[in-house]
Amino acid sequence: MAGPAAEQKALLRARFRGRRGHDRSRAADAAVERVLRLPVLYRDGTRTVALYAAIGDEVPLEAVAHRLAEVGKRLVYPVVAGDELELAPDVARPERIAVEEVDVFLVPGQAFDRAGRRVGRGGGHYDRLLARRRADATVIGICYADRVIDELPQDPWDVPMDALVTDRFALGFEPRR
Repeated sequence: MAGPAAEQKALLRARFRGRRGHDRSRAADAAVERVLRLPVLYRDGTRTVALYAAIGDEVPLEAVAHRLAEVGKRLVYPVVAGDELELAPDVARPERIAVEEVDVFLVPGQAFDRAGRRVGRGGGHYDRLLARRRADATVIGICYADRVIDELPQDPWDVPMDALVTDRFALGFEPRR
């Protein structure tokens, strides 16, 4: 997607890609602990949770998946299908789950800001997926605290987060519905 903020976002992606290579195991554990304390994950109305399989320097969510499966939540993962993301119980199964069935989305990002904006990998996949969600679905960004900056550029199609969880803090944002 090209837009007025595309160049700024590309520079941010390059900046954060250069931060890989150091051990993040303690930070990942701390972020996962914060995610596991989110009440929204355990509400009776939360039946289906969309997770992700971490790529590169994203916070891994295997422990979150294990815990949510233990308490009976249905877990789905994004699968790239052309220019879109579809949801499936795991990446190897052809079964697809409608985006409208998801109650909570846990979303990775290259960077987030303190207002709930997100910069992803640049393909717009998550923004297109999240644009199709139910109005009452919760969207939670997850990253390491050093990936949070004061303000990110924004394009009209960018989908803001309802909350952000890091290894050092969690932020909630004003409802945008």
